[in-house]
Amino acid sequence: MATVTTKLTITSANLLSQTLNITSTSSATASHTTGLARAAVTSTAQGTASGQVTLYTASDYAAPAYLYVKNTDTTATDYIYVYADDAADSTILRLKGGEFAFLPMNAGVSLKAYTATSGTIVEFMVFGTEA
Repeated sequence: MATVTTKLTITSANLLSQTLNITSTSSATASHTTGLARAAVTSTAQGTASGQVTLYTASDYAAPAYLYVKNTDTTATDYIYVYADDAADSTILRLKGGEFAFLPMNAGVSLKAYTATSGTIVEFMVFGTEA
């Protein structure tokens, strides 16, 4: 089993009246992974449209599982949207070009991506802590 360590640092000298400096580190033992992948997203709509990219298929891993996802585009307005592929099709993330996210997820819901600009590349990986 591998240990996956994440570290988030948020700093700003002028957002608040005082300097902001937050650092948070977390580690998880990951026994399974989808592997790092990149795919072109060609769908510009969620739901039943073709060209979406499946980032995670429901129940591939038991909870907790973690998703790393990155919009590799350099144009800020070439968004990638991540949504829960369920009855509500709820959009949970909007990543502009260059942004990324690392989040714990509900392992029982499939996650898919669509884009504002066809051909935008999404990079993603799922870390499963239990099979």
